[in-house]
Amino acid sequence: MIRKLNNIFEFFKSTLVINLVVCAVAVLFGGFDYFFVYFLSFGFFMSIGFKELYRKNEYLFYTNNGLTKIQMLIFSYLLTCCVTIVIGLIIFLTKTLF
Repeated sequence: MIRKLNNIFEFFKSTLVINLVVCAVAVLFGGFDYFFVYFLSFGFFMSIGFKELYRKNEYLFYTNNGLTKIQMLIFSYLLTCCVTIVIGLIIFLTKTLF
């Protein structure tokens, strides 16, 4: 069970980099208000699309460790939602405190 969670977290970390790059471009052109929308939708789907096109062989590693592609996508999206909530809370607290 711990090994599966570690593999899911590694998959999530590999999608997070691409997601943050896409969101950084959105912040530069549209302002910080669009960050959360792009982070949860467009950035996540862009990172999954990148993995589908350029890193298909990595799915074999995760499948051999007992994970399906659907499991990885669902848990990765849930972790993305959790990261979005944490970032939103941090921004909200810094705006109200300072």
